[in-house]
Formats: sequence, structure tokens, C-alpha cells
Amino acid sequence: MNRYKKLFSNSIVFSIGNLGSKMITFLMVPLYTRFLTTSQYGNSDVISTIVSLLTPILTLSIIEAVFRFALDENSNNGQVLTNGFLVSLASFVIFLFVLPFIGNINYGIYVVLLTYASALESTLQQFARGIGKSTLYAATGIVMTVATVLSNILLIVVMGWQLQGYLASIMIAQFTGMLFLTWRLKAWQYISLKNVNLGLAKRMLVYSIPLIPNMVSWWLSNSANKIFISVLLGATANGIYAVANKIPSLISVFYSIFTQAWQISAIEEFDSDDVGEFFSTVLAATFSILFIGVAGLTLFSKFFVLLLSTHAYFEAWKIVPWLSLAVLFSSVSSFLGTIYTSSMKTVALFTTTIAGAIVNVISNLVLIPLLGIVGAGVGACISFLIVTLLRIRDSKRFIHLEIQWGIILTSLLCICIEITALYMLPGILGYIFASICTFGVLGINSRLIIKELKHFLKNKK
Repeated sequence: MNRYKKLFSNSIVFSIGNLGSKMITFLMVPLYTRFLTTSQYGNSDVISTIVSLLTPILTLSIIEAVFRFALDENSNNGQVLTNGFLVSLASFVIFLFVLPFIGNINYGIYVVLLTYASALESTLQQFARGIGKSTLYAATGIVMTVATVLSNILLIVVMGWQLQGYLASIMIAQFTGMLFLTWRLKAWQYISLKNVNLGLAKRMLVYSIPLIPNMVSWWLSNSANKIFISVLLGATANGIYAVANKIPSLISVFYSIFTQAWQISAIEEFDSDDVGEFFSTVLAATFSILFIGVAGLTLFSKFFVLLLSTHAYFEAWKIVPWLSLAVLFSSVSSFLGTIYTSSMKTVALFTTTIAGAIVNVISNLVLIPLLGIVGAGVGACISFLIVTLLRIRDSKRFIHLEIQWGIILTSLLCICIEITALYMLPGILGYIFASICTFGVLGINSRLIIKELKHFLKNKK
């Protein structure tokens, strides 16, 4: 199959399975902002952030290795899943040791249970994607979303459990996804003591362990600002930041769906003779689509905040443009990261990510006291920009990338003018200037997208 058509086809499959579930989750925000206080919603975001940090650490990031090795045609799938589960279950031992110490910490039991459930469910889901069961991978997202929505309505709205209900709903969804995957995969046919292969386990850990500091650093770049906001400004401010963060997540939704398909294509095509052209073409289209999305979200940021929340959260609109740019650079950084994972050079990921993490920490410490919540958004944007630039430079060691710098810099200038207009100009005048900038970004990038689409159709490889 034409590699571009395969990428497009896989993207459609993941879209059908994931888009509905992602959008339902997004539309649940008004329920959360109505039934949870800004402080509770802020705390829920911090807890989710901590879980996202602990999961790769406790599992030695073996989840990523399960996907990568399952995708290899020469791998024994039973051995891959068995070894992946063996390492993931090691976190249960840590769970038993940690439990007595966190019993008295607020919501500590939820943190540990969510981390453990997330590790097992994610291992099965990534295995399904690795062995080509893309439809099952996507369907699991729908099942978990339905479980989340139903348990949210029961526990938060009907029973009034508030934050505890929110956390319990996430846990119910994780276990539901785990049971669904076990049933549909017939996981018992893969998992066996006979499939324990210490040599394979070692190779998987050599691949996955370097990803731990990378993921921790990525967490510092992506999520540590929530901790800084809670400490420096309080949980209420973090609740406002959490709402602002939900709006750029619209971009993340679409990119996360695409990247599920892209990771497969990147690994399969990495050894081809014209891999540089392939990566450059897809990267150019990715940049352009993301710029159009950022310009649109920035223009309608006030509208989205009022649509998804109450007036108590209205200040969140000021953070949306910066977080949208942060998501753009985060997505591009993730795209460039597939160069390292495809080539099995995972150690090289760390140096670029740690640089971004350091910049983010420093930016938060400097900008939050100066600019308040907006400073956290600006800091996130700067840190991901640094990672993107470093990875563009570093990627030359592996492949040759053609970067459309003229389009990128012009689009960034238009978006910066758009943000300034919304901040500085009153009422309708600000929207007029912002609209002109948005149409400018659309015009610049739509031409490139049309050009790349024609390239896709003509390419027969």
C-alpha cells in the first residue's frame, strides 16, 4: 500500500475509534466545573499529573517497549506481552511497600491505585496497537469513556461525591478497559510462564529505561507548572489553569489520534532510502495544520472558556493562546521524537527533553511571580519551543529534514500579533485585528497543505 495512504488509513481508523470518546471527555468539562469547586478541580488535575509521572517510573517505561517490540515482525508476541506484564507487575511490590506510608495522605490511595491500574491497562492497549489490532485499541478508548461518563453521572451528580467521585470514576474506567482488553485479546493465550525470556526482557529494558528520565523531563516540561501554580498561587488558580488547558487539548486530541498512526508508519519506513523526504513532507503538513488550529483557538478563546465553564474561570482565556502554542511545539517535539524511537536511539531523547524541563522550571519560578497564571502558559510555550529547536538540530544525525522556516516564522509572527491585539485593543477592534491575523495564518498554511496533499496523491511508493 502507498505509505501515505496507509498513514491516512490508520489515522481514519484511530479517528473513528478515538474522536468520539475524546470529544465526550472534553464536553464533560462543564459538568466538572459545575459540581466541583475551582479548588477541587485544581486538585484533581494535580493528582492526574502525579499519576502520569509515577506510571513510567514504576513500570520502568516498559509500556513503550511492549508497543515497539510487538510491532517488530521478528518478535514473539507471547514473550513480548509476558515480559511486559512481568515488569509492570513489579510495581505491585512497590505498591505494597508504599501503601502504609500514604494511607494518611489526602487521596494517596487513589494515586497508587490509579498508577497501578493505568500501567496494566496501558500495557494491554499498547500491545493491541503493536500487533496491528488498531480497531481494538481505538474501541478500548470508547469503552473507557462510556465507563467514565456513566460513573461520573452516578458518583458526582447523583451521589454527590465531588472530587472522590471524579477520582473513583477514572479508576473504574481503567479497570473496565483492562477487563475489556483481556477479553478481546484473549490475553491468557499470550501470557504464560513458558514465555518468560530474560534475554528479551533485557533488550526491552535497554530500550525502555532510557525513556524514564526522558518522560520525567517531559513531565517537568508539560506538567510541573501545575505544581508551581498550586504552591505559588493556590489550588483555585490551578483550577483556572486546568480549564484553560482543556481548550488547547482540542489540538492534542487530533494530534494524539494522528500520532498513533504516525508512530507505526515512522518505524516501518525508517530504513527506506527516502525517509528524509517522507518525514519532511509529513512534518510540513503537521506544522501547517497545527498553526491553523492555534490561530483559531486563540481567536475564540473567550468564547470557549464561557462555553465550557462559569464566569469564575473567565480569566483562563488569557492563558489559552500560550498553552495552544505550547501544545503546537509539544506535538512537533513528539513528532521529532519518533526519529529517536524508530532508530532505537532512545538515550539521545533525554538530552533534548532535560533542556526543556530545566527551561520550564526556571520559567515558572521567574514568570509566575511576575505574570501570575499567564506566566505558567508562557513558560510552557518557551520550554517546548526549546525542545523543538534542539530536536530539529539533533535529528540531522539520523535523517535529513527540510524545514519550511519561512512559513513557520511568518505564522508565528501573525499569531503573536493576534495575541497582542486581543490583550491590548478594546472590544471589537481587538477582534478585527485578531481575525485578520487568523485569516493570514489560514492563507499561508492552506497553500502548503494543498501542495502536500497533491504530493500524497502523486506519490506511488
